[in-house]
Amino acid sequence: MGRNSLHIKCLFLLTYLLVNQSADADLIANNVCTQPGINAEFLECAALVNLYNITDGDNWTDNSNWGNADINSWYGVSAFGASTLNVWFLELGNNNLDGIIPSTLRELTALRWLDLSHNDLFSFIPSEFSELTELEVLLGDNFLDGSYPSSFTALSQLRIIQLQNNNLTGNIMPHLVGLNNLTDLWIDNNSFIEVLPTTINQISALEYFSAMNVGFMGAIPNQLIELENLEHLFLSNNNLTGRIPECLGQMSALKQIDLSNNQLYGRLPISMGELVEFNFISLNNNQLSGPIPESWGQMTLLQGFYLNSNRLTGMVPIGFGNMSEMNQFYLQGNSFSGNVIPAEIMTWYDLIPNRNIVPQVPSDEIFYADFGQACDV
Repeated sequence: MGRNSLHIKCLFLLTYLLVNQSADADLIANNVCTQPGINAEFLECAALVNLYNITDGDNWTDNSNWGNADINSWYGVSAFGASTLNVWFLELGNNNLDGIIPSTLRELTALRWLDLSHNDLFSFIPSEFSELTELEVLLGDNFLDGSYPSSFTALSQLRIIQLQNNNLTGNIMPHLVGLNNLTDLWIDNNSFIEVLPTTINQISALEYFSAMNVGFMGAIPNQLIELENLEHLFLSNNNLTGRIPECLGQMSALKQIDLSNNQLYGRLPISMGELVEFNFISLNNNQLSGPIPESWGQMTLLQGFYLNSNRLTGMVPIGFGNMSEMNQFYLQGNSFSGNVIPAEIMTWYDLIPNRNIVPQVPSDEIFYADFGQACDV
């Protein structure tokens, strides 16, 4: 950027800040960002001052040193550079910020970590944040609404997205496809209306995927099993239908899964018995039928087992007696008859601290015919 262009941009931003900040704001950009010894670029300093004023910085839980000449002394700010500093980390989570997120934060062009979570921020996520091309971590558990910006596909360095407990709408998954560095995705308790795309396998580094109560619908795509790094899959309280992918057992890294409170039907995948590192499963309140596969007895590290309110039949496999870590074991509300726990492993069952297997009378609801399921993707 040429010197004249930068000068014009600075004047424009300064005018905007001076006109729009309230008269009783404690921080004035022209005073703070031009004071002797200030070690940050004017645009970055002014963007932070704007954030302070717009989000009621005077009443933050901690606003230590905001306005000092050393920007690294400002609470929640970490900046780096040989002389003039650039902000890399902005960590103001749980700090009583109240207001909107200003789009002027896009001036923090070197920003790696943005944590504004657990505050009282509202309105939309600024689409201008797509200019923060170095951003790796985006945290924002607030009262945000509107849609997830489609322009965020440009944020190729993102590793962690935590936008749970907001009021976001529209769709998000198509805008995450191709983010090859994304390992953690937390978007619980929003109002997205979309299906899981078959291109989900293109979020190839994903390790933790939590999207509970977000409005997902339709089938779980078989392409999910290509996420070979995925360890935690939590999709409860959605409107998912169809079968659980038969080849889930190919996901060798998988350790925990929660698909409860959906509309899934069919038999339990036999292949899951191959997940020897698996320790937690919750499939409560679906329409799953048939017996618990014998192969599941190989998952000896299981600690939590929740299959309440389905249509399961048969008996618990004898191999479950080798699950010495089992702490929570719930099978109530299924269609079992007779002895559910074989006599050979009754001692094992009696030692489980938290357990329940009270059956229900078979319902009059429609049972889906089960013709098996292919793993082809």
